Amino acid sequence: MLKTLTIDEVIEMVKKTPEQDTFDWKSDFVIPNDPDKQGEFIKDLTAIANACYSSYGYIVYGIHPLKPDPIIGITQFYDDSKLQQFAQGKIEPLPEFLYYEISAGLKVVGVLQVKPTRRRPHIISVDLGKVRKGQIVIRRGSSTDGVTMKDLYEFFYGQTSDHFSNVVQQMRAHTQQQLANIKLIQELREQQNSCLQHMEIISGIPRGSIGAKW
Repeated sequence: MLKTLTIDEVIEMVKKTPEQDTFDWKSDFVIPNDPDKQGEFIKDLTAIANACYSSYGYIVYGIHPLKPDPIIGITQFYDDSKLQQFAQGKIEPLPEFLYYEISAGLKVVGVLQVKPTRRRPHIISVDLGKVRKGQIVIRRGSSTDGVTMKDLYEFFYGQTSDHFSNVVQQMRAHTQQQLANIKLIQELREQQNSCLQHMEIISGIPRGSIGAKW
């Protein structure tokens, strides 16, 4: 269960935190009711998820940090369960997220909160609006960008990856299986040689006549 922010925590974050890898803000929440808006939401969620490996990622809606009062409020309201259902099957693997709305007096702000993940990369798995199946996007500074080879290396082999430990475990298991196979072959060869030795003894023929090693 994600721990949600209070309105005071939102205001403090907005005032003290510039746009960065794990924080974005938008002046309003746009209901994803057509392919372009849906694709934009999926892209934003994917980009934040690919950037937040050690701390929560946030998109806060209904704010404008450059205004005297940064809380301007959203004009459209939505429900987390609808977003959860909508996101299913569109990102692989699906990041854990929560959307909630907080009252600030007469105004309301929306918060999309994404749990830190080491299961990166999160990959867009559908064509939707302007986004395409197979795209891997990441939040970089104040913008959304495509991933680089350096990003992919970190996703799979870096210290922030869960994949590398699995690869190491598989390699160890494979090595152990190979060693077990080698040991079994050695034992079978020893048994074979022992049989040949016994045959040579029983037959009374010279040692090594049928291939036994003495």
